[in-house]
Amino acid sequence: MQKLTFQKDSTNSNTGALRPDVKFQMCPIKASMGVLGRKWAILVLRDIGFRKIDRFNRLLESIPGLTPRVLSMRLRELEQDGIIEKTENGTTPTSVRWTLTEKGKDTLPILMRFIAFGSKWYANEVFEDKTPRSIQEIFTRPESQNLIRTLYSN
Repeated sequence: MQKLTFQKDSTNSNTGALRPDVKFQMCPIKASMGVLGRKWAILVLRDIGFRKIDRFNRLLESIPGLTPRVLSMRLRELEQDGIIEKTENGTTPTSVRWTLTEKGKDTLPILMRFIAFGSKWYANEVFEDKTPRSIQEIFTRPESQNLIRTLYSN
């Protein structure tokens, strides 16, 4: 993963403002939000990536308020963008499962950052006991710890 460095912009009147050392044609945050920022998209990725929910009806059940029409649209958009892919069981045409592609797996660290942020700053809504938790306290399995170490070593 290429790491972008940021330096203080001495020409900017905002003290401490950061600017990238490369010129962007389009803001990478805006480009990423084109798909990830659509309503329900991140929750669909959460369920496919973390919860391993891979069937249409199970995804629908796991996200209260999500309608079949919108889920169908989000799955199609995420698939067209190369973030998820569907696999069909050859024996039954209705047996479609969704998985993350390599591009989709690159969203997992982003989602983990959302989990860390929400667990720290919105603990009163997230946890019954209203106690903030670190990401290490939430994900205790060794495979999760490896991802966390990678995330926080930068």
